[in-house]
Amino acid sequence: MRNNENEGTRVDRRSFLKQTTIAGMAAALPNALPASNLLAQTAASAVKISAKPSGGTRKMLFLNNVPQQFGKLIESVQAIPNLDLIPVTASKFKTTQEIVSAIQSQSPDIVLMRIPRIGMAPSVMADALEGLEMPVVVLPENLGLIMGEADMVAQMRTKGVNAMLATDEAKAIELSRILAAPGVLAGKKAIIYGRPFDSTSVTAHNLNSDIIYKRTGIRIEYRPIEDLKTQLEGVSVASAQKELERWKKEAYRVDDVTDKALLDTCRVYVLLRSIIEKEALSGISIDCLNFSFNARWKDGALSDNRMIPLPCLAFTRLRDEGYAAPCEADVVGMLSSMVLQEISQKPSYFCNVSEINSQKSHVILRHCVAPLKLLGRDKPALKYRIRDYHGMGGATPEVQFPVGLEITMGGFTKDLKNFVVWPGRIQPTVMDTKTPSFANATGDAAKMLKYCSNRAEVKIKEVDRFMQNIAEIHHTMVAGNYASALRDEMIRANANIVGPMDASAPAVNAAAPAKSKT
Repeated sequence: MRNNENEGTRVDRRSFLKQTTIAGMAAALPNALPASNLLAQTAASAVKISAKPSGGTRKMLFLNNVPQQFGKLIESVQAIPNLDLIPVTASKFKTTQEIVSAIQSQSPDIVLMRIPRIGMAPSVMADALEGLEMPVVVLPENLGLIMGEADMVAQMRTKGVNAMLATDEAKAIELSRILAAPGVLAGKKAIIYGRPFDSTSVTAHNLNSDIIYKRTGIRIEYRPIEDLKTQLEGVSVASAQKELERWKKEAYRVDDVTDKALLDTCRVYVLLRSIIEKEALSGISIDCLNFSFNARWKDGALSDNRMIPLPCLAFTRLRDEGYAAPCEADVVGMLSSMVLQEISQKPSYFCNVSEINSQKSHVILRHCVAPLKLLGRDKPALKYRIRDYHGMGGATPEVQFPVGLEITMGGFTKDLKNFVVWPGRIQPTVMDTKTPSFANATGDAAKMLKYCSNRAEVKIKEVDRFMQNIAEIHHTMVAGNYASALRDEMIRANANIVGPMDASAPAVNAAAPAKSKT
């Protein structure tokens, strides 16, 4: 639009927005710097300021310039458990250096900012604060004109800062409560047997122990698989035999598995459980694909040259007992399993996204390990049989997943910056786990089975969108819908939630077979 043409002044949309923003600043801050200097100020040099990972009492720094306006806010935040609030007041923040210095002097774990616009572009403030390695909650000065703070938060996120915009005081209190709560992985430890961040099947060369600790608070340690081979020699045969009898008693059937193979995997369980107890672990994994196919049939007999017995049944039992035991030394899968198991307090099904049906919006989830206590550690076990590993010896469980069960599946992306959360519902299925690997094969190849022991067919919403946001080869599934709890946890972990627009689980497909067949 134009005003009086005789004055020769043109007011377009950009000019209008600029003038409106400046007017809002001026109205709210009579003592602010002149509008002509709004973009002229130079930011302070960014300084790296770290916070400890989530866990224990957290210290929040509240930067503000008019504390008399925030009595109720301060009182509400101070009442949050595990949170010590330190209000820092300055009548005038004139430079970003003053803000950085205030944060440096207090070394907080969380920052809540309600400061006057100090005469600079949002990008300048973001540049100054890019060294912050703690969550930052920004409460706008003028809730009727939040554009500047919104852009500042967006700019800070591009710098890697976990920045959030509180749209009002109630939201600031809610975010403070979420951030103050201990992260579910804080202080936990896991051991992975295999090459550091170099699994045979799922590498993670972009990660290291420090990145994982800063993101989640968990300590990951790697050890050689050979350590397990040596320690297995000292495992009590009597303890393994007791575990063997338990498996045979609880399974409805044992197919193609010798007592020796069953005893061997029970020895692995006894060993892993002793390591977990001795070192107070929350998770354990082995690079099992490094040796799992080192078995051959010859003259009708199986020659097993594996480094250690297959850990499939051991991992099943450990999950049922509350520990994360993802397959294949998948470190991202370890973190995903731990998060979902801690939030749900249920064992997880760690699986491959093996197949999709776009017409039905179904995904097929397969793997050779599945929990028996999927419904909860205090609930009855799923019905299962014990069978061999891909027709190549060893012992694995094959469970019957309950049709109609609501589930949550997903996991961290490989950079730990996103967490994929997709609710679903288990559908009727026809088991195909006896399918041979090679059609018309003879000899050793004829005994190999194509698919893993377990198959869950799950209906989800927006299956094509899920596939375009797939986290990795592996996903983790738990019984129940935990989208809301995961959202809060990912705020603490500085990770984005990726999921369907509608987070409710779809219904059972009535057109599918009436029941599973084994």
